[in-house]
Amino acid sequence: MLDSSPMNGASLVLQIQRGTSHVLFPGAAVAMLGVLILGSAYAFQYIGGYRPCALCLEQRVPWFVLIVLGGAVAAARALGAPRAAVVALYALIAAVAAWSAYLGLFHAGVEYKWWPGPPDCTGTDLPGAGSILGPLSTSQIIRCDEIVWSLLGISMAGFNFLFSLVAAAMAGFGGWMIWNGGRR
Repeated sequence: MLDSSPMNGASLVLQIQRGTSHVLFPGAAVAMLGVLILGSAYAFQYIGGYRPCALCLEQRVPWFVLIVLGGAVAAARALGAPRAAVVALYALIAAVAAWSAYLGLFHAGVEYKWWPGPPDCTGTDLPGAGSILGPLSTSQIIRCDEIVWSLLGISMAGFNFLFSLVAAAMAGFGGWMIWNGGRR
């Protein structure tokens, strides 16, 4: 039966606390974050017209893995898998999220000129007339060292770094919750 009492601030906070303390939350949240990140990336590409560079495409790979792992950990918890197995899955999620954070930070550093990027997408070693891609003009190469979109001074690669840290934190929270006997 539905509660007909009005929702106030305190009851909303209580509902959020209940949801985030549920043992399925961290894994499902990582999977959903992955879906949102990839959905946004593809929306920027196909709706917004922002063509991804090689580093952008590389940053998508960990999110596919995180979707699968997030779903796997949620399913493992729902099916009553051993605690050690679930904690191991969360450790794997944290490792993949750290890999994703590294890729995002590296790309952001290339964009902000903190360090050099790969020569094949930064303009220092673009294909010339002698290569197999000779007819390809340099205007068709998507450069990795140019910021094509940013919000509050943070590029898409910078946001990938930040959201990867969020995924790693959720994995740490989930592992901690399971390790300390989360039973719900």
